[in-house]
Amino acid sequence: MKRSSLTLAEIIQTLCFLIYLFGSSLTLIEHGTELSLWIMFLVVLISISATILPWLGFNWLRIKKQGSQAGQWVSRLLQIASWGSFAFAMLMRLGRNLPRFYLWIVITTLLWAVWLLVFIFSRHIWSQSNGGDKLNRKDSLQKSTEEEGKPS
Repeated sequence: MKRSSLTLAEIIQTLCFLIYLFGSSLTLIEHGTELSLWIMFLVVLISISATILPWLGFNWLRIKKQGSQAGQWVSRLLQIASWGSFAFAMLMRLGRNLPRFYLWIVITTLLWAVWLLVFIFSRHIWSQSNGGDKLNRKDSLQKSTEEEGKPS
């Protein structure tokens, strides 16, 4: 199987998710304190920047197209949905509606986890047409059947 390397944008998105996970856990433990809100806000802002800046011409954050394009579109839609649910959670926090705030923070965390998994899965698992499995390749099967027929 071919070993693939992560791009800078993938590393940034993964680190953002881990820091967001810390911030959302801190939010649920400490009932939405200022520190946890700032941590989550800054990480979401970095994630938005890492997604939008390549579209504006910052090539060092650009991710080359590989894998399933449909999977990448699904992950982008889930990513935008997670940003929207985070904005709605912040509105609930601003209105002091804490039970709904907690619910929307959990929904945001789940959406973020799903889009990141779909994103990485669609780029690296579907990146090879045969999935890297040599047993599914025709030339490998033909070679093994030819070797069985030869006398030793």
